[in-house]
Amino acid sequence: MLRVLIAIAIAIPLYEALRYALLKRARESLRRRARQYAEHHDVRVDLFKFGGKELVREELLNDRAIARAMMDAVERGERDVRERVEEYIDEIVPAFSLTAYFQFGMKLARAAIRAVYKPLIVRPARDLPENATAVFLINHRSNFDYVVVGWALARQVAISYAVGEWARVFPLDALFKAFGGFFVRRGFPDPLYHTVLRRYLQLITRRGVTQGIFPEGGLTRDGALRSPKVGLLDSILQLSDERELYFVPVGINYDRVLEDEALLAELRGRKNPPTAAEKLSGAFKLLWVVPSRVLVNLLRAATGRLHRFGYVAVAFGDPVRFRDMPQSAHIAGLSDEQRRAVAKEVAAQLMERIASVIPATPVPLVARAALDLHCEATEGELAARVHELRSRLDELSVPTALGREFDPQRAARADLQADLDRNRDLLRVESDVLASEEAEQIVRIGLERLCKRRALSQQDGRIELGDHPHARELLEYYSRSLAALTEAESRSSAPIGIRSM
Repeated sequence: MLRVLIAIAIAIPLYEALRYALLKRARESLRRRARQYAEHHDVRVDLFKFGGKELVREELLNDRAIARAMMDAVERGERDVRERVEEYIDEIVPAFSLTAYFQFGMKLARAAIRAVYKPLIVRPARDLPENATAVFLINHRSNFDYVVVGWALARQVAISYAVGEWARVFPLDALFKAFGGFFVRRGFPDPLYHTVLRRYLQLITRRGVTQGIFPEGGLTRDGALRSPKVGLLDSILQLSDERELYFVPVGINYDRVLEDEALLAELRGRKNPPTAAEKLSGAFKLLWVVPSRVLVNLLRAATGRLHRFGYVAVAFGDPVRFRDMPQSAHIAGLSDEQRRAVAKEVAAQLMERIASVIPATPVPLVARAALDLHCEATEGELAARVHELRSRLDELSVPTALGREFDPQRAARADLQADLDRNRDLLRVESDVLASEEAEQIVRIGLERLCKRRALSQQDGRIELGDHPHARELLEYYSRSLAALTEAESRSSAPIGIRSM
């Protein structure tokens, strides 16, 4: 018995020492590979992120504005002021990990995106000055947006997101914090919380941390761009005299938003509460559709029958230096109310730029064309209408997402542009023929997706409204993602390409 106890006493420390050595070696290997990835691709990783959460925590606890807010709360008779501030700081401040971001997060993002969609970067992001703070302003269509933009920027910059409360559940909260995300409680009534959030946002802005913000403040329910919320933007603009600010508009669009029916049910719920089946369906899609789709597509890929939800496309607009905007000239010295009014003007202009870079994917184009034709058309008529819409989008400099299916037209167009001796009239005709072929291919792709959703149906060569109980709502939801067309129409008296009688 004594020998057994001695053996156990020796074995346990040896086991712990071996486990510690193996874990340490694995962590060092992952860190080394993450650093090599960042260095190889010249990824911009803000040094402030490596300072550690405790350093940021102490800096915020010693911040004068937060200290004044705490004193005001005490004078109002509020209790547990210090504890609340510490709780807010712990909740907001992330614990960035280079290893988690590049060795785990980006690989997971790449696998998830490719399992569910055909991803396209229609317009890549431009490089920005290293001594400036970059703020990416993104339209918000899906909770998948975080993954898509992070993936699209993986070889350029490690981005920190303002994340909604929906992600404050295990294990998403730990993952987002490891990726550098910070949580935002929209509409939370405690002034102390908003002071802590504002000072944290200003701290990372002052230190040059690259940020990603969804100015709409939440997911669009009807598919259209929402009016911007200016709280976070206002906090950033307060530092315009201290730091060079660049705003980068980002547009995302999908052939299938995973939460679309749940979002539309919520929109209907303002008048007609969603049914229990709709609530269950929406919750299932949010929680399980990505991992289940990954597993299903792994099996389908093994048997050569891979199936995805169409395109997800992202485009980056030209960076806007705040100093070049007219509002920057008189923002210093304004009262809070006046500065917030200026922030609303800036937000409105930036939202217009976001609208102009939201890519047109096949499903929104076909949905819009079908609605314009009252959901009664032939495939040829639908293609002609898509051609008209694309021509107008080209005039508005809105990108169109064209994947590998369009390689023949892309190659033919490159040959035309390379032939400098070709007659201009002939070049125009041939370019128009290629555009018509692209429109026909867009219709084939979009129709396939919308018919599977039962939003449209195709019988005897005619396209009609499908038998989905909310077919028209789905078509309107996707057509509204073409925000630049909507804005252009609001300035005219008739829909694009349709003459008034």
